[in-house]
Amino acid sequence: MTDTTKTVHNQADGQQEDGLAGDDASLSDDTSRDSECESEEYTDSDCEGVMEVVDSMEEAANGDTVTVGEVLDAVSNRGFGPLLLIPALISLSPLGGIPGMSIVTGTLIFVIAGQMLFRSDHPWVPKRLEQVSFAKKKLDGSIDRSRGWVKWADRFIGPRLTVLTTGPMHYVLAVVMMGLSITYFPLALVPFGVFLPSLANTLLAAGITVRDGVLVSLGLAASAAAGYALIATVL
Repeated sequence: MTDTTKTVHNQADGQQEDGLAGDDASLSDDTSRDSECESEEYTDSDCEGVMEVVDSMEEAANGDTVTVGEVLDAVSNRGFGPLLLIPALISLSPLGGIPGMSIVTGTLIFVIAGQMLFRSDHPWVPKRLEQVSFAKKKLDGSIDRSRGWVKWADRFIGPRLTVLTTGPMHYVLAVVMMGLSITYFPLALVPFGVFLPSLANTLLAAGITVRDGVLVSLGLAASAAAGYALIATVL
């Protein structure tokens, strides 16, 4: 074998080893994130991405209409985070503009957050709320419009500052979300009135779902802004 041939083989072997090292590093990063999710007391969710919850919403039903119960059933075994995120996202999306929808989503968040407060093992939703329905094409349209920014944001969020999503904060977040959901009722009469509390609830629910304390911090800031806006509106 000539020196030139040996050099080519050595370069090829080096590139192959670099490729394997890159794959190992990628697998190591994925394993590290999974281990971080499993190493804490993540009893409320599977530490999944927001995009996975959005995809579950889209796959909830195949007919012309979809019920709230069908959408919630798609994530019913994933803990409180996704269960809270779905009505929060609906209230923030164009679907929230359907007459009466903000009342439905506000009630859902209040009921689910209340059970989160008392650590219920099997979250329950009243049948009347589960039977609320809307056109599947409206759900698909809202998801299509939000998919781009949700997918973009999902790359930057993940388990961090988890002290803000576990322990005593578990109860604090439940109470805050219950309080925000109550504001949906008077603000439903104001055009775009539920935007701030809906944004706050979405950030908090997303933070709970992926165990992201930064999202929770942003949600608490938005909660304060929503409270100030409500006081200003009343006064």
